[in-house]
Amino acid sequence: MAFVDTIRQLWQRKLLVGLVFALAVFAAILTAYQVSISPPGLHKRTLQISAASSQILVDSPKSTLVSGGSPETFNALATRAQIYGQYLSSLEARRQIAKLVGVPPQTISTAGPFSPETGKYTYESQPAGERASELLKEGAVYRLVFSAQEGVPILSVSSQAPTTERAIALANASFHVLTDYVDSLEAEDKPVSDGVTLRELGTPQGGTLGSSNGMILMALAFLAVFGLGCAAILIVPGFARRWRALDDVDRAHAAEPYPQPVATEAQAAHGYDATQHAEGDTVEPLTRHPAQHLG
Repeated sequence: MAFVDTIRQLWQRKLLVGLVFALAVFAAILTAYQVSISPPGLHKRTLQISAASSQILVDSPKSTLVSGGSPETFNALATRAQIYGQYLSSLEARRQIAKLVGVPPQTISTAGPFSPETGKYTYESQPAGERASELLKEGAVYRLVFSAQEGVPILSVSSQAPTTERAIALANASFHVLTDYVDSLEAEDKPVSDGVTLRELGTPQGGTLGSSNGMILMALAFLAVFGLGCAAILIVPGFARRWRALDDVDRAHAAEPYPQPVATEAQAAHGYDATQHAEGDTVEPLTRHPAQHLG
C-alpha cells in the first residue's frame, strides 16, 4: 500500500517528475560527454592516458650477454646505467629530448633513480605499481621516469604523453640523447664509447591506460539524480504542510485571551472581588463586619 501511495503522489505531480527526469538525463550525459563551444557539440569525455616503456642495456663492446664477462665488469656497467639514468633527468638532457620530440622543454617532467621526486635514494628494484603511480602524477603533460636496478646494467625508461605516438617518441628520444652523450665523453684521452656500448632492448612499447566513461556510470548518475529528485518531491510538500500547521497552532495560542480568575462561592460569600484594575492589581477583598445591635 505504501508503494501505491507513493506512485499516486508522484502521479499527482507529473510536471515536477518530468522536470526531474530531464535533469537526470542531462546529468547522465555530462558524465560521459562534455559540451564544447569551439567546435560546438558534445565530445566524449575520457579518462585515458598514454604510456610507453623501453629498456636500455649498458653493455661493453664484447657483449656481456655473449661472453658473460667478469663480475667486476658487470657491476661497473650496472653503476654506469644508474648514472646515465640520472643524467637523462637533468635539464640539459630534457632540452635535447624536447627538441627531438618537438615539444617545449617546460612541458616535460623527468625523474631519475636518485631524484627526490621518486623518493628513491638507493638503486633497488622499483615495483611496477610505483612506476605506474609516478607516471600518472597529476599535472604532468609529458613525463619521463628513468629507473635502474642494483647489480643489473639495464636502464628502464617509462614515458607518459597525451597520445601513444608521443609517449613512444619520448622513449626513443631518450635513447638517442643518451647515445650522443656517451659518444661525447672521454676518459684518459680516449672515448668512453670504446669501452661502453648502449643497446636498446627492442623497440619501445606503448598503449593507453584507462578507458572512457561507460554506460554503467551514466546509469548510476541518472538513478542518483532521479531518485533524489523524486524523494524531494515527496518530502518537501509534507514538510511545508507540517510547518504551516505548527505556525497556525502558534498563532491560535497567541490570540486566546488570558483567563480571568473566578472567585469561589466561599470567597464571594465573604465579599472577594476577583476583577482586576487596568494596572493588573487585584482589588482587596471586602470584609464583612458583624451588625451592631443597639441596646
